[in-house]
Amino acid sequence: MNDPGSHGTWTDWMQLVRLPTVFTVLADVGAAFLLVAGGPVPPARFVLIVLAGVSLYWAGMILNDVFDLEQDKAERSTRPLAAGRISPATAARAGWGLLVLGVVLAAVSGYVPAVGAPSTWLPGGIAASLAALIVAYDGPLKPTPIAPLAMGGCRMLSFLLGAAPMLGLVDGVPVIPRYLLGIAIGFGVYVMGITTLARDEATGGHLINLRTGFVVMIIGVVLLAFAPGLSTFDERAGWAFTVGERFVLLIGLIAMPVMVRALRVQLNPDPAAIGNTIRAALMTIIPLAAAFAMLGAGPFWAMVVFALVIPALGLSARLRVT
Repeated sequence: MNDPGSHGTWTDWMQLVRLPTVFTVLADVGAAFLLVAGGPVPPARFVLIVLAGVSLYWAGMILNDVFDLEQDKAERSTRPLAAGRISPATAARAGWGLLVLGVVLAAVSGYVPAVGAPSTWLPGGIAASLAALIVAYDGPLKPTPIAPLAMGGCRMLSFLLGAAPMLGLVDGVPVIPRYLLGIAIGFGVYVMGITTLARDEATGGHLINLRTGFVVMIIGVVLLAFAPGLSTFDERAGWAFTVGERFVLLIGLIAMPVMVRALRVQLNPDPAAIGNTIRAALMTIIPLAAAFAMLGAGPFWAMVVFALVIPALGLSARLRVT
């Protein structure tokens, strides 16, 4: 019988929040800020918005298992909540608490005094929208055909969240550059493809989902490769890397290994192969984000972001990422 007061171990909580994948959030939120600001300056806004992204992500992971408790008891009985190692009440308090914390941290990040960075409500607004979409996905949307779209929307908002503290307002209206919106949509479409590919993973997947997910992932990568080209001359004046064929090639080389895996899954839809492909696709978000960090902040900060691959891969060998 489940212990209603069980708080679980550190390992249980690491599994509950899918700890390896949080490094993809650190990467895309951090890279968005670095791209727009040219570095982690002002540091207070950078730290607050990264913590906000992590809080919202962990809230989504925890509430996912709270909403899915009965299904997990039947299909995934080893999960921390389903196995009774963490009580549903404890998990629910943590999930809702982190959701609120994420919105508060994001809102505060827009009002931390900083030279050259005006006060803005945009981070709080994006965080509130992201929190609402997280709850919608974890709750009513997950069983529906639009679930992958909702998940992609979460990743799109996550990237925009990272840039939000450094985006200006004109007459109270936020100004989001076209290239930045294009990159955010690219990440969203890429994750939408991963989510589609992952549907029915445990049973070998459905061929339509496998085909659709593969194509959508490709579209996402193409968007990521060409979105910086939507920038104006003034917007890319301080960038450390020239936008053009070299950047397109870089994104293509980063994405190629996971695309090869996804192609093989089309021919051999084995559950283990699908799971490994999903894991690789999620981890690829980190080097993709590093490429955009390099655009705005140069190779040093790109390597800092890329280094997140090390703990992500190390932990993913011990903890499930889906």
